[in-house]
Amino acid sequence: MSEPLFDPESIESAESEPAAAFDVADIFEALPDAWLILDADANVVAANRAYLTLVSCEREVIVGQSVYAINQAGSATQREARRQWLESLLAQGAPGESRLAPPLRYDLALDGVGPLVPRYWQVRATLMRTARGEPLYGLCVHDITERMEEEAREQRERAKLRSQARLRQVLVDEANEQLRMQQEQLQHALAFASVGAWELQTRTGVFTCTEQFKTLLGLPGAATITERRLFEELIDEASRERVRSAFDAARHTDMPVEVDFRVTWPNRQRRWILLRATRPRGIETIEGTEGIDGIEGIEQPGAAVSIIGLALDISMRKESELEHQAAAVTERAARERSEEATRAMDHFVAAVSHELRSPLGAIQSWATLLQRSADLAHMARAGTVIERNARQLALMVDDLLDSGAIATGKLSIEPAPVDLGALAGNIAEDMRMRIEEKGVRLIADDLESCIVMADEKRLRQVIWNLVSNALKFTEAGEIAVSVGVRGEQAELRVRDTGRGIGADVLERIFERFYQAGGSGRASGLGLGLWLARSIVRLHGGTIHAQSEGAGRGATFVVVVPRYR
Repeated sequence: MSEPLFDPESIESAESEPAAAFDVADIFEALPDAWLILDADANVVAANRAYLTLVSCEREVIVGQSVYAINQAGSATQREARRQWLESLLAQGAPGESRLAPPLRYDLALDGVGPLVPRYWQVRATLMRTARGEPLYGLCVHDITERMEEEAREQRERAKLRSQARLRQVLVDEANEQLRMQQEQLQHALAFASVGAWELQTRTGVFTCTEQFKTLLGLPGAATITERRLFEELIDEASRERVRSAFDAARHTDMPVEVDFRVTWPNRQRRWILLRATRPRGIETIEGTEGIDGIEGIEQPGAAVSIIGLALDISMRKESELEHQAAAVTERAARERSEEATRAMDHFVAAVSHELRSPLGAIQSWATLLQRSADLAHMARAGTVIERNARQLALMVDDLLDSGAIATGKLSIEPAPVDLGALAGNIAEDMRMRIEEKGVRLIADDLESCIVMADEKRLRQVIWNLVSNALKFTEAGEIAVSVGVRGEQAELRVRDTGRGIGADVLERIFERFYQAGGSGRASGLGLGLWLARSIVRLHGGTIHAQSEGAGRGATFVVVVPRYR
């Protein structure tokens, strides 16, 4: 457009040139299309009669107002859509450029005061310039409601005509459509129930199945399932033989078979599948025994040529069963441990009673003898016996106190540098007389000097308990005590040639109150090895037992960190 439709300069010169001003205003007012003139700030400069009639408003209401603020009658959503519509329409363009906006629904009242009715609008915007070069926007507004409604009616008519044209075909296809819908409903029902249907052609080894069956196996809908793939890839190895046996049974019997198995999906998720299979009634069976080259299926005489079945995801049920089984196993193990603890406690009470009664009886008897006899020889022997039994009682009481302290976490150690080799040698010499009195040889000549950070009193208790334990179970032969350095560790070994230890109790001998040997138990409370292990652990070390079996002796190995 070379000349603007509306020039404010014409209004300014209206007094000097009334004829020209009248001509411009009259022309603008007489235009049959509805026009709005906007300045650069999108404010309304002028509106002709056609526009005012179209939107049912007065000129004074909109002139001087922002185009975004006038005619605010539609819903909030429509007003926001109208604002975005105007922004895109008034975006910066070249002078003379015309832009046609897409249709927009914006509801207005027909007479300006009545209820809002659906109305559709389309605007052509033209960027113009005044004589002074100031930009103006000319908006030619069209009410296209009738056209849009007519197009909608035409679309409905065309749809109606198309429907009538397809009616005969629809009637022809109705039966097939109903069958298809029934099949889809069955598929949906099976999918909803996580049930997959399948058929295996035994001659080819290929499955014809629903997508749900593939989904249960973790496969996409386009995947192909063969018998070989099912057994070699999809089913977890632990379940393959059971499923293969079930398939073989389904081939040769009319009775349905049922088997569950586990599969691992590509995302590493594991699922449990329940499979029910049978051969269809009246299905032909394979007569020959000769296989066909290149075909996966294995032909067997009398086997069905196909097997049909269903597959169901039972992961939740199976996991619940496994949880119940695990809980039952745990409960049974806990019950056994409880019963064993009860037996151990009963055994411990009996042992305490027995162990305490013996020295107490000896002390009481010799004390009575002292009262009745003035023989100095008897008095000296009585003193020795009483002292020995009192010391034994003191050791048992100390073990019981230490046991309680360890169980409650109150046993403490006071570490200091200790020569493990020298300590072991001193204890061996202290016990040599007791050992040799029993007819057992003591070997303690491989004691390497090795400094460890330890509580000497507690470490002495460990070595004493190990040597006493070896002496208790060795009737003849030898006991060897050795200390060596193994890198950053110090190693103490106490070896004997006594009864030995069965493989089934090697770990249990370190349990509290446990004593191997049943009714043929040796003397003691069953605390020595448990105390030794607890004390060694407090020093950051380990202890374990080695034995080649009953009657072949045993070796106890203590390893603790060296002092650096």
